Amino acid sequence: MIKVDEKSGIPLFGLDFIGILDRGTNLLEIKPITICNLRCKYCFVNAHFGDYKDLPSKEKQSKVNNFIVDVDYILKWLKYALDNKKCDDIEVHIAPYGEFFLYPRYLELIKGIRKFSQVKIISIQTNGTLLTETVVKDLERAGVSRLNISLNALNEDRAQKLSGIPNYNVKKLLAIFDTILKSQIDLLIAPIWFFKYNDEDIIEIIKLAKKYEEKGFTSPYPFLGIQNYLVYKSGRKFWKVEPRQFIHFYQKLSEMEKTYNTKLKLGPHDFGIHTTVPITPPVEVGAKISVTIICKGRSNVEYIGVLDEKWAVKVLSKVSLVPQQRVTVLVIKQKLKENLITANISSSF
Repeated sequence: MIKVDEKSGIPLFGLDFIGILDRGTNLLEIKPITICNLRCKYCFVNAHFGDYKDLPSKEKQSKVNNFIVDVDYILKWLKYALDNKKCDDIEVHIAPYGEFFLYPRYLELIKGIRKFSQVKIISIQTNGTLLTETVVKDLERAGVSRLNISLNALNEDRAQKLSGIPNYNVKKLLAIFDTILKSQIDLLIAPIWFFKYNDEDIIEIIKLAKKYEEKGFTSPYPFLGIQNYLVYKSGRKFWKVEPRQFIHFYQKLSEMEKTYNTKLKLGPHDFGIHTTVPITPPVEVGAKISVTIICKGRSNVEYIGVLDEKWAVKVLSKVSLVPQQRVTVLVIKQKLKENLITANISSSF
């Protein structure tokens, strides 16, 4: 596990798997850790727990490092991000490449975030399996606004297969839902739809959300956010399912909206997300830049480079690089409203 703190020399802008991600809106994503207690068959970031000794050879080759970011370091960079955003209705969304509740100082981080007056909403993406009644109460006191919990199946056998672990407990998770609904924290159930695999489960989860509404539970946000299954080059592929195009996905959602008289097609406006001043990298696609290599990234072809004190760069290289090596890289990914920089190795000097 690589610790990212002041001494590491790794800035928290520029990388997709750790740090602070801005997409030019009033939502800032925080990514403090890269390990997970599940090994979901479809995980787009290929997350797992530990040192990967028990993984298939293909996954061993694609993953080499895990990271954890110091809480004080995150809060320092969050202050810097908030100063740059010039916005007083920020949502901080904690969405790690892994499971947030494996982060040892999660309550300290949440309490630190809540101290910033610009932050109006704190939401957390989680698989929910590490939540208990006590944890939910602690989160409520700390000021968490919403928990986005991934639940892909009510059928326990399918849920266990999708999560990659045999002891995934649907009943326990549903009991946690009840605890959350009775608290001041809002609940968003976020299943992924694997067409022709969990169709029945999606319908049952829609009915579950409707039941919560009928019981009088209310929220300023939808109870349900169904996601389309997508395959990413660096992630795992659930071999039983082929991804569907979004036009087909939204068509099916429209049909179910009519059938169950509930809103299923969601957009940023449903969560109060709007455009703001972006935190923009100081480079453009096609530029050649000089960076200093700090360490390896998450895969065996990724390295973390530093452009300057504010910007890290994900460097892709099939050639082995070493810490403190200066290299020239070609920027291949940089969006105007996204504070990420990805580059290919060009030449060393």
